[in-house]
Amino acid sequence: MYALATASLRTPLASATIARGFSSQAAQMKDVVQDLYLKSLKSYKPAPQAAGAEAGQVKDLKLPAAPEVPKINEDITAELAAYDSEVPANN
Repeated sequence: MYALATASLRTPLASATIARGFSSQAAQMKDVVQDLYLKSLKSYKPAPQAAGAEAGQVKDLKLPAAPEVPKINEDITAELAAYDSEVPANN
């Protein structure tokens, strides 16, 4: 059986169908746009900023004023008496 398989591979017809075409042209094609883009990225040098250039761009931090402590009346008997006189008694 092995002899039949190897004999069929030796025939020119079988080798032509098994042979696979390989093109090296696709590997040689270069992307010109990508090459130009990468070249410009590598050669880019940002301009140095002058010291103090950010002075007009940023606001100074000013914290809000601290809230005042609410005033509490210790003696609320007068206020309670006024409230009791306003509310009618429902007996």
